[in-house]
Amino acid sequence: MNRRLVIMRHAHSSRDDPSVIDHDRPLDERGLRDSPRVAKEILRRGWKPDHIFVSSSLRTIQTLENLGPELSETPNSVEGRLYHASLETLLSVAGSIPENTTQMIISHNPGCEMLLEKLSGELEIMPTASVALMMERNGRWQLLDLIRPKNLG
Repeated sequence: MNRRLVIMRHAHSSRDDPSVIDHDRPLDERGLRDSPRVAKEILRRGWKPDHIFVSSSLRTIQTLENLGPELSETPNSVEGRLYHASLETLLSVAGSIPENTTQMIISHNPGCEMLLEKLSGELEIMPTASVALMMERNGRWQLLDLIRPKNLG
């Protein structure tokens, strides 16, 4: 038995308007450009999730919406607890993944990097719109692959 977890850090967001609170920051031009490119790569590699857990922030919700219909129409749940979630919260979500499924989390740093490191023992930098594929086999997680927008031609 195994299960897969796709960890995505939200796409790049705007800091142009200082009156906008952090939770409500939208994607910027770069974020709007990178997220569909990353989505194509997720689908090309066969990482399509069965369910997506997404933080309640505007930039994570817009990241999901901007992934295109094949991913944005995947069953999903907006989770307030994922907004700047603690490692414990992220581990709880990862631990709830049913066997033989692929689940996805769209969240924030440092949580994405901390979750990846805690599960795999590997320290990886996850710039905005980066995606990691994790697999658990026999109770052990390993990092299988990583997508970074800058490496996508």
